[in-house]
Amino acid sequence: MTQKRTQENFLWHIRARQVPARALSVVYTFCLGGISFLAFVVLAVTGVLLMFHYQPGYSDGYHSVLNLASVIPYGAVLRNLHYWAGQIMVITVALHMVRVVWTQSYRPPRELNWVVGVSLLVITIILDFSGYLLRGSQESGAAATVAVHILQLVPGIGVGLAAAFFGHPTALSGSTLMIYVWHCVALPSVAFYLQGYHFWRVRKDGGIKPL
Repeated sequence: MTQKRTQENFLWHIRARQVPARALSVVYTFCLGGISFLAFVVLAVTGVLLMFHYQPGYSDGYHSVLNLASVIPYGAVLRNLHYWAGQIMVITVALHMVRVVWTQSYRPPRELNWVVGVSLLVITIILDFSGYLLRGSQESGAAATVAVHILQLVPGIGVGLAAAFFGHPTALSGSTLMIYVWHCVALPSVAFYLQGYHFWRVRKDGGIKPL
């Protein structure tokens, strides 16, 4: 299998036989992309397990969190793993973007992958925020209310966007079915697809640019 074939075909890229040596150097990448993806995998696994016990809603969300923390065996461990993996992913994705700017890896022919990376950063932040809202606490309810009011300021489509993403959170709870579906299904699916495309473009565009 040639390197050219690996670069042109996404499926062959998954199991490539040849990788540029400089693309594996820690001092070029700091493994930030890999750490981000590992955090995403941990989030996916722990998130699926948490879904068996979490119920979104005005009062159900907060009670589900309390139930996980004090009743479900290893529930607190799962929740903490999910929480800290989310914080690690936000930090590593942000640092990864800084590294890309530092090494000027956003320049042609990598400008499309830079846009994909920025999109992944935005999705990561939204996922972290929506996860905070699903706590169902008074604090998350206040945060959801503020976010709804900010989104409604968008001319023309603001009200529709707020309803589509947040549903109808209250000041006492940010947990709604709409936020739950976005956090657990829609946004992770988009993030997973974009990550796969992002990794493929890195290989297709010639690997990591050295310092």
